[in-house]
Amino acid sequence: MIPENSSQFMTLKEAARELRLSVSTLKRYIYAGQLRTYRTPGGRHRVRRADLAALMGAAPLTPVTETAALERPDAFADEVVERVGRRLGRRLARLEMEVERLGYSLDAISAALRRPAIPSPEAVPVAPSPGGCQIRVLGPGCRACDRLTALVQEIARVLGIGSESVSRVKEIDQIAEYGPTPLPALVINDQLVSAGRLPSRSRLTELLRCCLSN
Repeated sequence: MIPENSSQFMTLKEAARELRLSVSTLKRYIYAGQLRTYRTPGGRHRVRRADLAALMGAAPLTPVTETAALERPDAFADEVVERVGRRLGRRLARLEMEVERLGYSLDAISAALRRPAIPSPEAVPVAPSPGGCQIRVLGPGCRACDRLTALVQEIARVLGIGSESVSRVKEIDQIAEYGPTPLPALVINDQLVSAGRLPSRSRLTELLRCCLSN
C-alpha cells in the first residue's frame, strides 16, 4: 500500500497517456502481468514511475486481448469488483433521486388535500405570454425537478420560445393549487401535460411544439 500523494507513482490515466494507450487497454496489460500496480489507502491503482520507465525501455508490448488479460483470477476479481461497484453506484444514485422525488410529491399531494374546497371564482383572462406559450415546471428542489426545468429551458430555446414563457413553481402551497399532483410536473397553458416522471427529450419537444401551434 502506498501514500495517496506519493510522487513516485502515477495514476492509470497518467500512465496510459505516457504509453499512448487508453486506460482500458492499459488495464489489460496490468491484468496480464506485464505491468505491476500498487494500491493507495483509498483502494485506487497506482503505477510506479520506475516500472513504467523500464517497460517503455523494453521491447514493444505484446498485444493482449481482454479475454487473455482476465485469465488471471486476481485480475478477473478486480475487474468484477470495479464493474459491480460502478453499477451499484449508478443504481444507488437513481434510488436516492427517486426517494427525494417521492418525498416532495408526498408533501405536494398532502398540501393539496388539505386545501379547503372553495368555489372557483370566475375565470380571469390571463394575458398570453410572447409566442402564445405559458410553460410552468412544478417542483420544489428535487434533482428530477431541476433536470426537467433545465431540459424544458433548453428545448424552448431551440424552438425559439422566449425564456419569459418558462417559469418554475417551487412553493408547495402554489403547487397544491394544481391539485394532488406527483412531481415533477409540467403545465402548459394551464393544462397539466406530465406528472410524476421525467419525460424524454423527444416527448418534451413534441409537447412544446404543440404549444407553439396553438
